[in-house]
Amino acid sequence: MKLSKEQQEQARKHFEENLKDIDENDLDYAINKGKDKFEKLVKNLPSVLAQMWEDIKLMMSLIIDYKNGVYKEVPWKVIASIVGAVIYLIMPIDIIPDFIPVAGYMDDAFILKLALDFAKDDLEKYKQWKEQYNG
Repeated sequence: MKLSKEQQEQARKHFEENLKDIDENDLDYAINKGKDKFEKLVKNLPSVLAQMWEDIKLMMSLIIDYKNGVYKEVPWKVIASIVGAVIYLIMPIDIIPDFIPVAGYMDDAFILKLALDFAKDDLEKYKQWKEQYNG
């Protein structure tokens, strides 16, 4: 099952409209609620999210390290796109509500993929930094 072009466009538009309003409060919300959501998801990981799970965890780690001042070598627009994607994932009612089996997380995966594509270079730099920092 795939998202229709119309559903993709709806999700993209919703995501892009919300990005311009992301601020520090949203960063806190995404971290706190995102941790809860991820703990629940990992127990019964939807297949549509499984293939990007390591990238999702890396995105979450980046916004936590950014918030804690440990890693600031990333533009705010990248942080905002990740925060926006996490908030979209947290929302139970979105383009396709999460409670709908199989399809419920397809729009979330689409939005996460948009954020991953946008943040790709910065996530790679962060990943390398994190390996050296923790190494």
